[in-house]
Amino acid sequence: MIEPPFPHEYQVFDQCEQDALCAEILAEVAAGKFKPAGEPSRQHWEKMWAQNRTEMPYFLRPAAVLRVNGQFVRPKDEWLELKWYERFRDQLLKKYFKAVPAIYEFGCGNGWNLMAARHIFPDKTLVGLDWAESAVSSLPWYIRGYLFDFFRPDYSLKLDPGFGVWTVGALEQTGQNWMPFLAYLLEQKPAICVHVEPILEWYDQNNPVDRTAIEYHLARNYWTGFPSWMSHLEELGKVKIIETKRSLFGSKYIEGYSLFVWRPT
Repeated sequence: MIEPPFPHEYQVFDQCEQDALCAEILAEVAAGKFKPAGEPSRQHWEKMWAQNRTEMPYFLRPAAVLRVNGQFVRPKDEWLELKWYERFRDQLLKKYFKAVPAIYEFGCGNGWNLMAARHIFPDKTLVGLDWAESAVSSLPWYIRGYLFDFFRPDYSLKLDPGFGVWTVGALEQTGQNWMPFLAYLLEQKPAICVHVEPILEWYDQNNPVDRTAIEYHLARNYWTGFPSWMSHLEELGKVKIIETKRSLFGSKYIEGYSLFVWRPT
């Protein structure tokens, strides 16, 4: 796991600015500004991916506020988050997917991450799966596409032997209903599973900046409970946890890039 890069390319906000940003975000949460994720948002994603068929996903936008090491910062480059993520993603691909013949990205959106994987591994099989038909239909010709619902996995979809699993900001959408997908993966037995997602349990509740991410995470109904359940399964000998790491880097509202790597045993 890389540490937050570009250490000299942002300025930490002073304490008054930190406090003002915390108050602003908490007020937005209290006002109900943020819609919950989950099954009711399916049509939202259909619409969003129909409108965003370019290589870069719409959610990595220029930003005047980011969070680094539990503080709000002002990046000197408004595209810092995109540059950070691209470096992080490419390092993870090279570290964890070098030995697998196929990469399956669940919640693939427009396939942006798989397009990057092709530049690194031009000979690997790439498969994109998403619950939005508009996303699957927009995938380039070299990515096999399938409709897939985290809440109701299609067990007739058998995955290639020795494959790797990749999710980025996708399982966050499952709230407390990620168990069907986990059961599907345990049956399919991937060689590696790499999740880049916000992890509620890894924030510091005593840090006011982290507290804003916690409240935002809860308001969005993002996933919870995964780390503790995986530790339980590891104690039972059903999985092996390979790496976990809080990213300590994120957007104004959340750290969306924490890392959880595991495999079935």
